[in-house]
Amino acid sequence: MTGIPDPIELDPRHTAKHLPNTPQSQRLLQRGLAAHLFLDLATMERVATAIIE
Repeated sequence: MTGIPDPIELDPRHTAKHLPNTPQSQRLLQRGLAAHLFLDLATMERVATAIIE
């Protein structure tokens, strides 16, 4: 990508809120907020890689 000199990586502090059955994702759902969930970490990483590429 142009303009971004460093490699783009997932921030591990925000990973749990995108995985099912974690306290972080359950908290978002209980508050009525949107929760973008992936089946597992490997799927989330594949999607992120595809978006970055």
